[in-house]
Order: sequence, then structure tokens, then C-alpha cells
Amino acid sequence: MIDCSCDYDPPEFWSKTVPTARKQHRCEECAGPIFPGEKYEYIAGKWGGYFDSFKTCERCVDIRQWVQNNLPCFCWAHGNMIEDAAEAVNEASFRTPTETVGLRFGFLRRKVLRDKRNQAVRAAA
Repeated sequence: MIDCSCDYDPPEFWSKTVPTARKQHRCEECAGPIFPGEKYEYIAGKWGGYFDSFKTCERCVDIRQWVQNNLPCFCWAHGNMIEDAAEAVNEASFRTPTETVGLRFGFLRRKVLRDKRNQAVRAAA
């Protein structure tokens, strides 16, 4: 059995919704735009005595969900999810290389697709 204990304090409470943007927002993870009409994840809660909220684009949510589906233990923090995911994927690939064939490729493929979309949006602006 894998010990899955994260080294950060969980929120005192939180709420998650998946609204459709009525105005443009910025993703907390990739700093890419969330355009009107796009769905995004909105999380609000209280961490360490402070209230905070986070908006995450569908592409970053997809990356996070993919890593959670493929790793038995994935601890991440808002605003640092991609770095935490890369670290978890690299650590798993190092620990058990024969059991994680294609894991890095799958993660990087999703990350590159997200980054290409953000670059195209910046170039068009």
C-alpha cells in the first residue's frame, strides 16, 4: 500500500463549481485566458485562515485529472499544479520505469497542447 500523505494543510472548507465564463478570466495555473463561453473550474475556500478563490481552465483541469488517474498519489497546490504534476510524473518514472512507460509522454503531450493554444492566443492578440 502506498502512503499518500501530502505535506501541506488541507483547506478548512472549500466549494467547487464549473461555470461558463461570461467575461474573460485568467487561469491560475497557466496564466492563459478563459474566454466568454468557455467552462472553467472555480474553487473558493479557506486555507490557513485566509479566504481565496481559484479559476482553472479546462486544459489545466484535464492535465490534473489525467495525472490523478495515472498516479496512485498526487499531491498538488493551486497555482503550482503543473510543477507538482511534473515532479510526481518524473518521480514515478524514476521509481518504477517499467510500470510507467509512456507516463511522461502523456503528461508532456497534454502540456504542449495547452501551451500551443496559449501561444496561438497571444500571437493573435
